[in-house]
Amino acid sequence: MEARLTRFLFVSPLTTFRARTNGSNVVVFRGTRLHNRGTLRVEAGRLWLGRQWPDAPFFSSGHLLIAPGGRLTVNGDFSIHTGMQVVVDRGACLTLGSGNINDNVRISCFRSITIGHDVHISECVLIRDSDNHEIAGASRATAPIVIGDHVWIGLRATILKGVTIGDGAVVAAGAMVTDDVPARCLVAGVPASIRRQNVEWGNPRQTEENPDIGAGSAAHRTTSATACDGV
Repeated sequence: MEARLTRFLFVSPLTTFRARTNGSNVVVFRGTRLHNRGTLRVEAGRLWLGRQWPDAPFFSSGHLLIAPGGRLTVNGDFSIHTGMQVVVDRGACLTLGSGNINDNVRISCFRSITIGHDVHISECVLIRDSDNHEIAGASRATAPIVIGDHVWIGLRATILKGVTIGDGAVVAAGAMVTDDVPARCLVAGVPASIRRQNVEWGNPRQTEENPDIGAGSAAHRTTSATACDGV
């Protein structure tokens, strides 16, 4: 169903407005701008834009721009925190499953970027599916990115065009991913290479009392900032 900003409601000192459409909704926090000239569809769950940590006294401004002919589809509960700069270009498609993206993410979608379910992305991560320029004799300038389910991407990692990251994979802090990452592998370095296989990861602070890690709890912030320190 297409999400339209049809109802404005003051929710809290941190929240600018909440929009609801037929049971699906988009929540936009103070300091974040939504420029939707394309299509925004929330098929399931809820999308939070510019979410702020409850114990943080500050926030960074951000924006989501969907150009004419661009499309953003949400298939579960997904939070993007403050300082976000997300652009969906003309004719491009960004698909979000469920999970959490920490502060100051940069997502530039020129063709297709797909992010799966239970995905946790740390601060200052760059995801970009195009070089925007071509070099003679080099590979194509734009190619889709696919990030699988239960993937952890660490602080300041870079995910470039044509990459598929398999289910359960971990991308270490500062890694530059230019090739596919197999499922349940840990990659690190510039360019990123496989450092471990058959990895398993989880959030030790996720408990029955606090299960909603993907929605942006403070517990997730403490565990996602620097994936795989010391790798």
